[in-house]
Amino acid sequence: MQLAEHDLRSWSQITVRFFTSRDWEPGFFEPLVIKYAGTYRWGSEGWPDATYMQAMAKAGMTALNACCVIYDATELSYRWGNNINQAFPNVDIEPPPVPVAIVIGPGCEPGMPHLWSLLATNEYVDRGETVYFRRLEAAWKFVEGRLAETDS
Repeated sequence: MQLAEHDLRSWSQITVRFFTSRDWEPGFFEPLVIKYAGTYRWGSEGWPDATYMQAMAKAGMTALNACCVIYDATELSYRWGNNINQAFPNVDIEPPPVPVAIVIGPGCEPGMPHLWSLLATNEYVDRGETVYFRRLEAAWKFVEGRLAETDS
C-alpha cells in the first residue's frame, strides 16, 4: 500500500495563534482567543485557507479546553470567499454557552462592507450564533458577561 503524507501547514499562508488570560491553567475552562493573520485567498481559491483555519481552531479549542471562542481577525485580509464561515467554528459544547465572537479589522472591510459600516456606529453586531466586534476588549467583555449569565 502506498500512502501520501499531508502537511496541513502547506495549505495556507494564514498564521494562527492562540491566547488565554494570563492566569489560565491547563485543564480549566477558559475563553480562547484565536488570532488569524495573513491574506485569505479570493473566492474558491480560499478553500484551503478556510479548511486550515478551521482545523487549527478546533485543535486549539481541544488542546486549551476552551469554553468559548473569540476570533481576532484584525490582521486578516479578506475580500471574498464562500468558505470563510467555516474558519470560525464554535466550541464542541451543546448548546454553546456563548455565541462565537469575531473581531474584524479594516482588512476585512472589502469582504464585509455592510457589517463594517454597522460596526462604525455600534459596539457590536449580533447575528445570533455569531457576534461581530471592532475591538478585542469589547469582545472579551461581552464573552465574560455571557459566561457570568450562564453560571448564575
